[in-house]
Amino acid sequence: MPTNNRKVPTNNCSPTHFTHQTRIFEPFTKNTTMKNIKPLIAADILILFAFVLGMNGGLLANYNPISPTPQKDRQALIATFKPYIESIAWVNEFLKEDSSSTRAFQLKPVLSLNINWLDTATYAKTVPAEWQLYWRGGLSDGLLDVFKYNVFYEDRLWRVQQVVYSKDMLLLKFADILTTKVVFINRQLSDGVEIGVSAHELFPEKFKEPISYRLSLRKREQVTSLPEFLHGNFVSTIHKKSITKVDANTIEALGKRWLIQKKGEIFYNNRRAYRAYALEEKTGVPGYFIFQTVTDFWVLNLNLETPNSTSQKAAYWLGEKKDTAKSWKLDYRWVLLLIFLGLGAYLYYRNRVKRLERAQFRTHLALNGLRAQLNPHFLFNSLASIQDLVNEDNKAGANRYFDEIARLLRYVVDSSKYAYMPLVQELEALEKYCSLESLRTPFQYSFDISKDIDQNNTEIPTMLLQPFVENAILHGLRPGTDPKELKISLWPESGNRIGITVEDNGIGIEEGQRRRQKLQDTREHQGLATTQQRIDLLNEGKKEKITLQISDRSHLKPGQTGTVVQLSIPI
Repeated sequence: MPTNNRKVPTNNCSPTHFTHQTRIFEPFTKNTTMKNIKPLIAADILILFAFVLGMNGGLLANYNPISPTPQKDRQALIATFKPYIESIAWVNEFLKEDSSSTRAFQLKPVLSLNINWLDTATYAKTVPAEWQLYWRGGLSDGLLDVFKYNVFYEDRLWRVQQVVYSKDMLLLKFADILTTKVVFINRQLSDGVEIGVSAHELFPEKFKEPISYRLSLRKREQVTSLPEFLHGNFVSTIHKKSITKVDANTIEALGKRWLIQKKGEIFYNNRRAYRAYALEEKTGVPGYFIFQTVTDFWVLNLNLETPNSTSQKAAYWLGEKKDTAKSWKLDYRWVLLLIFLGLGAYLYYRNRVKRLERAQFRTHLALNGLRAQLNPHFLFNSLASIQDLVNEDNKAGANRYFDEIARLLRYVVDSSKYAYMPLVQELEALEKYCSLESLRTPFQYSFDISKDIDQNNTEIPTMLLQPFVENAILHGLRPGTDPKELKISLWPESGNRIGITVEDNGIGIEEGQRRRQKLQDTREHQGLATTQQRIDLLNEGKKEKITLQISDRSHLKPGQTGTVVQLSIPI
């Protein structure tokens, strides 16, 4: 049963605020008897009682003693979750046909989630203490960590917006400025003992299948401290000086002092790690600190809630610290290798591996930041396209653009958490983008894809081609004259690589530069600049590298105009 948190409304007419004024009787005389007084007192009490009931009845008329949330507000909250509940209605019919497969086993817990449950469950703005648990297992990033005001999920720290819960079920809604997530957690009991926990990320789109996770029963209360070898200074590898200081209850980082609220051992990316959930001392801003091992170093990272400004960061690298628990092993190996005259080769190999792993780790963080910059850049250009259609009074085009861009943005946001995506999905997104832009700038486009390429099993870096296609349309075709054409070609190359060209017959590179100089426009194309940085980072430390060449077609063949982008990508 939901907890009854009702609050009786405070009103000057409530019983606790009445001042009962009795009648003033004349002094007792020898002719006054109790028989004369009793009827007066009884009548006075009856009048007072009737008045109190009348006033209080108005206060209690709209009050539901079962529900902790006023009915009007409850209906509004139910409406926000209703699309997520309706999107899984098909599960019931599916389980009637298939009840024994692994997929059926994963989906079965969502059957207990329905509108009736929403109408009887308890609503809150914060997560109850009994649900602030940690589980490991099955998640894409290996971790679901729930706190009173925040959730760490998919390698990000989110702000809790709404909580709906009962004894064995919890519905969490959390969000940032671009994305809203809804996760349903269900506990299975047997004779009052917890035997299983499952989590399901739900979606508002109808018939979209939930992402199901099987969670471990291990709770964070088992390990609630940071080991002493993590206390002390974390050092910058560039400046060789301390940039972060950690002790049992506080962390000093980014020039601020953080007070640790929760701490303990976790398993992150299939490795033993530690985390600390802390609040900045002056502002109360939450931060999620993760201590991870990289060879014989502990690396410290900080995740904040996604900021409102794209110029701010949400993830920070806070230095590294020597793992003293492993140092003696290195010394022991040093002596053994001296005996066998192999120390020189071993140290060279060991140091090279450490440098590569640390470089790859920093590269991973940098790539995440660059992909985060491309999302708002893509969004701003999309909004500009919609604005042009509205200004041209093209209502049909604008309405179609609104509908299609919502689906395309869903793909952009969902795919941004993955470094690589299947080629077939990337090409579908590009085709949809070209279709939308052709409403604003009419042009012909085509995709020439070799049959020898397995699109489903070939992966390329996420959103790598989109900036080149966008640049061709906006800066090549749009200023040019008819007819306007865009062609995207893909073919297999030797050495397990694929070749890609994005070719347009627009104004070309040199003409574009000449026009910008004439208009005194010194701005660079942010999308292409960011994409070049991504390619440089993806190539770092790798033998097989992505190659990029951008040429003016007039240099390749006289009389032609436009631009050719040539890519060669190892797969």
